[in-house]
Amino acid sequence: MDQHSTVLNRLVSLKDTSPFVLLLDTPRQTAKPILFEFARRATTAGHGAVFLAFETATVVDDGHGQVEFVGCNRLSFDQIHDCVRKLNRPLVLIDTLRFIPAADLARFLVPLIQSPASSTLVAVAQPGPTVVPERSFAPSATTVLSYLATTIFTVQPSDDDDDDDDDDENDGVLPLSANSAKFNVEFTHRRKSGRAVTGLFAFDYGAHAFTFKPAGKSRHAGDANEHDLVRDLTTFNLGTTEKQKQARELVELPYLQAQHTAGLATTGAIVYQYEKEDDYDEEDPYEDPF
Repeated sequence: MDQHSTVLNRLVSLKDTSPFVLLLDTPRQTAKPILFEFARRATTAGHGAVFLAFETATVVDDGHGQVEFVGCNRLSFDQIHDCVRKLNRPLVLIDTLRFIPAADLARFLVPLIQSPASSTLVAVAQPGPTVVPERSFAPSATTVLSYLATTIFTVQPSDDDDDDDDDDENDGVLPLSANSAKFNVEFTHRRKSGRAVTGLFAFDYGAHAFTFKPAGKSRHAGDANEHDLVRDLTTFNLGTTEKQKQARELVELPYLQAQHTAGLATTGAIVYQYEKEDDYDEEDPYEDPF
């Protein structure tokens, strides 16, 4: 099994933890089969889960009776947080975030991400702001969620349906193949070191299997052809061996803010610490190093 498949399957099976897993779907393809796959694997392993429902009417039938269903339409954020804390399950599932304004997403999600009762939070969201921000410069819901997420699954229609249904989609009509049980998934997992593991997978919910697609272009696909790119440039060996690549992945970058915020930060930040010799004037706005 390749590295990408190993990382993905360990995360879905809760053998490795990722504080916040974001499932991005589209009107044409829902990401809920992946949500249900998290629930199935967790309950099969005897972990149990909490299902926070904003648009789902009935409990998810996992066959093991270990999924606690919580209807959230009439509950406040504090009531939801208290409920998750009392149920004390390692996996928390949210069927949709479309009804929460972008300005309130962090206030709702961060206590769930940092809750000692749960190790992994999985939520479904649709790209694009569902609620117009009150201020034009405020970040959209997708921007806020992508910033908080430590792992992102972006669903796409399968290759077989992609070409046949383009005309129907352009007409504003969902094709018959919409919301299929088989679709593609672009996977991005952010390590604590700040580096990301990415890949393209084909997911079959009926077979409960993720299949890695080496031909899929990922954001860091250039590393795979690194040796070919520098082969004829010089007589020196500029390539990287597999052992060297693995050692490089294990190096933690010391100045990433992600190492000091329990995995919530997704980008690096330079933290400036003042010393005794620094001449800093608090009243001068141009003295702010940030």
